[in-house]
Amino acid sequence: MSIGKYLQRYAESEIHFVHNLTHQWQHVVCIPAFDEAETLPLLLESLSKNKNLLVILVLNSPVSATNTDASLRTQKLVELIKQQFSLQKIINEQCELRQLNNNGSDLLLLQNYSIPDKQGVGLARKIACDIACQLIYDNKILSPWIHNTDADVDLPADYLGATLQLHDDTAAALYPFSHKINPQNKSQRSLQLYEYSLHYYVEALSWATSPYTFHSIGSTLLLHHKYYALARGFPRRAAGEDFYLLNKLKKIGEIQSLSKPVISLSGRSSSRVPFGTGPAINKINELKNSETDYLFYHPQCFFYLKRWLSLLPALWQGNELDELLKDKLLFNSLVDIGVNKSISHARENSKDQAGFNKHMHNWFDSFKTLKLIHNLRNRELGSINLKQLQNYKNEFPFIAKAENAQKMNERNAH
Repeated sequence: MSIGKYLQRYAESEIHFVHNLTHQWQHVVCIPAFDEAETLPLLLESLSKNKNLLVILVLNSPVSATNTDASLRTQKLVELIKQQFSLQKIINEQCELRQLNNNGSDLLLLQNYSIPDKQGVGLARKIACDIACQLIYDNKILSPWIHNTDADVDLPADYLGATLQLHDDTAAALYPFSHKINPQNKSQRSLQLYEYSLHYYVEALSWATSPYTFHSIGSTLLLHHKYYALARGFPRRAAGEDFYLLNKLKKIGEIQSLSKPVISLSGRSSSRVPFGTGPAINKINELKNSETDYLFYHPQCFFYLKRWLSLLPALWQGNELDELLKDKLLFNSLVDIGVNKSISHARENSKDQAGFNKHMHNWFDSFKTLKLIHNLRNRELGSINLKQLQNYKNEFPFIAKAENAQKMNERNAH
């Protein structure tokens, strides 16, 4: 699908707001924000130090938050932003162009958005990125890359320069991250456990040779507009929109994990979204003893994942799964997620081993990987706490790798 067709058929109607803009910028950053009065002004001040940048800001509130304190704080934030940045152009009652600095940078402010709860941040991101995609298509933004972040992050000075590291076939890139230190001791330990779980999962996927080895954190995303359009943009979801978009992008391009610069993410507790850092910290804080009660996937889950992925060449050669795989736990867990139908389909539509592998990896994606791990856990393996996990360090090197990644994050946080 072409970019023009995406914009015509699938983009949000807000793309029409920018057809009459005559400005031209080098880069674009997209930010959704709800109840961010403490952090957003600081982020905008930081971004105002860049030249020829357009910031697309979608200030929104969930329908269920109408007239709540959080919604009122968001409305007050609109007024604060208007006082801080001078008006360039009123596009309509919901959209204004404001001057970010005297070096060619501007703020496209979309305000007073009441978003259905189930569409949440996904819709807010899609509105912003669809507008960015339209502006790139119209040659009003010169870089083909759409930066995505959140209002509560600290961005490094060389944030926009990361595009110089990208490969030609990169559909999306992910900045490395660290979480800011939480001043509350209990919440800080909860944050450490949660952050370790993120690294543990990704390092385990890497060890198992999964092609879907990357973090899914919306505030670290860098998207190529062409691939963004091919994937039909962000899904309209209240959470997990980053996971599902990256899952689609991996099937049509490469996901590149950058080595620098590091983005500093909020380490605070929060209940603004169903899951993510904030809600995770809340849940861990509620545990009687986080050291024993916070649980991780059993490392054996990833042993079975590695075993399954290693079978793909033999499956193309005509061997049947039940002949190759005598382990009932793995076999039954795969059957549960529809493996037999997918193997038949891949064989019928593939000319060679490479084609078969592509078909299978497109089916067995990030979502199916997670489903398999959950099946293995629920059928037999269960979950284990951090202390129990240490007993498997010699057998599974990804446990130590995740610890090293966690320690590096803590150094970056300091």
